[in-house]
Amino acid sequence: MLEAVIFDFDGVLVDTPSYYFKHMREYLEKLNTDITDEDVSNLVGMTFAKKLAYINEKYKLNVQREPFVRDTSAAMMAEMEKSLLLDEHLDMLLRSLKKSKIRMAIASNNSRPNIDFFLKKLEIAHYFSNIISYEDVTEHKPNPETYLKAVQTIRARASNCIAIEDTAIGLDSAKGAGLKCIAIPNKFTSLQDFRSADLVIKNFTEINPAKLKSMVAK
Repeated sequence: MLEAVIFDFDGVLVDTPSYYFKHMREYLEKLNTDITDEDVSNLVGMTFAKKLAYINEKYKLNVQREPFVRDTSAAMMAEMEKSLLLDEHLDMLLRSLKKSKIRMAIASNNSRPNIDFFLKKLEIAHYFSNIISYEDVTEHKPNPETYLKAVQTIRARASNCIAIEDTAIGLDSAKGAGLKCIAIPNKFTSLQDFRSADLVIKNFTEINPAKLKSMVAK
């Protein structure tokens, strides 16, 4: 029996990567650093701290957290607040899951304030009974703790839950916690390894409550 669908946040519910990496590139260009598309792909799904460590090591920089946040995250959120729209097919999926009385939760490496900000902007916060964010765990994706805690908080069995992820990091976390996992790669993660996913889709038109229920029934 399908008990819950647990969504990753960045790149699944909200297209933050498109905005974030635009502003990150602009910031690094000021430092005469040309970040590659491969680097962008590697960064998707990482915690903020790991992104920063990767950039500093790869490009031999000493970028500090505060100016980096000030010049990238603030600009990104300002732009997103003006232009961000909810994917119409995701909207239909959320509505149909709620109508089918299937619980929904979020399991993310992002911070709770950021998640709350964009859920409110898109007016979809009411769909999710539980949110597990960066602050709620000690080990972040690809460690399974985020999904283990999500399943625990909604009092479900991991084998009766389906995760939806856009990165290999998230996929490893969900599978490590014992969930079925649907991968929905984006333009930044399309070359990552999703072979362990139970299903790979291009967009949300490919799944519905009946399809999700059949995956757990197998």
